[in-house]
Amino acid sequence: RNYLYGYFKQDGSLYKIYLPKTPDKKFIKVQNYIQGVEQLQGKDNLLITSSLKDLMAFVRLGIENVDVIAPDSENSMLPGSFVDKIKKKYKKVLVLFDNDEPGIKSMAAYKHKHGLDYILFNLEKDLSDAVKVHGVDHVKKVMIKLLNKSYEL
Repeated sequence: RNYLYGYFKQDGSLYKIYLPKTPDKKFIKVQNYIQGVEQLQGKDNLLITSSLKDLMAFVRLGIENVDVIAPDSENSMLPGSFVDKIKKKYKKVLVLFDNDEPGIKSMAAYKHKHGLDYILFNLEKDLSDAVKVHGVDHVKKVMIKLLNKSYEL
């Protein structure tokens, strides 16, 4: 049995298809979309995570004063014009991708191309795994310490 899920924008348009039982092509991108962009609240700081899953894990932490977004994947760079816009809008923009070679390379690319600092979060491979393994309270304490080094929370 093959399952098919759709990811939709607030206007109802489809932007991504998820096929969990198809190992070689789990996600099919229908259109470009920055996940979380429609939920931005205009807080002082912005965190760019690697995935919708990590975005939702961060929101679950309940950390104040930080908006969060995610590109289609950590391998797809946000458009330069968008990065320039958010750098003007927010006091500080940080990147938090997976704690593995591709994630670290992608964070370094954001630093090199856009001058964005990044967070090395090494509790688990990614934020959502850390929440699953260590719990919301512990991950929140660790994350606040890391953010306090970069943001004025």
